[in-house]
Amino acid sequence: MIYLIEVIYWLILLTAILRCLYFWQLKEYRLDRFKDFLSTSQRLQFFLPSKHFFRPKLTLKILLLVYLSVYFSILIINFFSQRLLSPLIAFILTPLTTSLSVLLIKPISDMLTDMIIFLAKLKMKLMPKTQIVIGITGSFGKTSTKEILSHVLSAQFKVCKTLGTNNTALGVALTVLKQLNRSHQYFVVEMGAYKKGEIKTICQIVKPKIAIITGITDQHLSLFGSRENLIQAKSELLLALPPKSPAFFNGENQITKKLAKQFPHLNTVYYYFPKNKFTTNLLGDYQQLNLQAAYLVGQKLQLPPKLIRARFTNIPAFKTMLVKKIGLNQSTVIDDSYNANPEGFKAAINYVKTLNYSQKILITSGMIELGSSSQKHHQEMGKLAQAIFNQVFVTKPDVAEFFPQVQVEPDPNRILKKLPLNSRTLVLLEGRLPQKFILSLCPNRS
Repeated sequence: MIYLIEVIYWLILLTAILRCLYFWQLKEYRLDRFKDFLSTSQRLQFFLPSKHFFRPKLTLKILLLVYLSVYFSILIINFFSQRLLSPLIAFILTPLTTSLSVLLIKPISDMLTDMIIFLAKLKMKLMPKTQIVIGITGSFGKTSTKEILSHVLSAQFKVCKTLGTNNTALGVALTVLKQLNRSHQYFVVEMGAYKKGEIKTICQIVKPKIAIITGITDQHLSLFGSRENLIQAKSELLLALPPKSPAFFNGENQITKKLAKQFPHLNTVYYYFPKNKFTTNLLGDYQQLNLQAAYLVGQKLQLPPKLIRARFTNIPAFKTMLVKKIGLNQSTVIDDSYNANPEGFKAAINYVKTLNYSQKILITSGMIELGSSSQKHHQEMGKLAQAIFNQVFVTKPDVAEFFPQVQVEPDPNRILKKLPLNSRTLVLLEGRLPQKFILSLCPNRS
């Protein structure tokens, strides 16, 4: 019997360790992002047991962190002499032991990252001078623009692109080492950042010759500290360009438009929503702006307009795109659960506004890392939602106050039981929501 109790205890402890490491992995093991996470209501899920099974993706790093966390737990159990008290203390201190494990391997992890970046720089020097790197950055629309442009260019050229949303220096370096070769004529690189200097590091690896600035908002403002820091970080791509290089700026975004004027030595091109919409398989009018950016770049690179338009009709699915799915009881689900920024949220709401359904429901976890501007942006989304949706469910209490007539429900599975789902019901999923919940809502995966 005592052995059974011990087995159960270690299973419970392992579950707690995996829960804590899930959140560290979610925040990319970054101290700045994790610190920001601890300022939200979601931090309680890190410190307290939950009925949800939070499990990180299995990697060598996670296996090492699990080993270290278990090792520290054993040390705590052995340190205290009381047989019943020591296991309880070890369990309570799980957030501390997992965090200590992350901090202990950070120097080694940073050293490996630096080595990978160094090797990527060496490989880039072996690439032909005719190979052109196109850098894409902004607060929103990066992945969409990258995917659209890569698809367009691949009609006539050999193209390499960063995979998924891997837009950090490490992600770009790994793409260089694993995917890029001398036969590629274009390398389309998505560049993301959480602080100044990170895009500069990416540019030092790939040496961009063309830039696209998709737009700037307050996304990740809590990490940058100020809007000025955010703008300076995005400017690092422009600073890396040689004189007279083509730089494409979102003319609909006032911050981006103002930024363009600070770089008169570049060949500046503004892009706007097209007067005549492109025919495309992508959902949402907001994609027209991303299509226009790709269209102008394609033209600049001598692609026939007719060919570019033809490519717009069969763009392959990608991670951040709006997806229409069949939900329970033949309901319609618009899945925008990857996005968590103001422009993406607004675009999804405006798309739903154009659809004819008698019952419209919004389920959201809110937007992340907006810092001091969080209240302003959530209030704006709340006003938009009030005019369109019959019901609004918010999973995070700290943003729920900004949505009028909202139902606060941290457990998405309980939301599922409250939904009046039928063929005339449309559900918009906005912000990071559990994949298990999405699969329960859309079991057909259509």
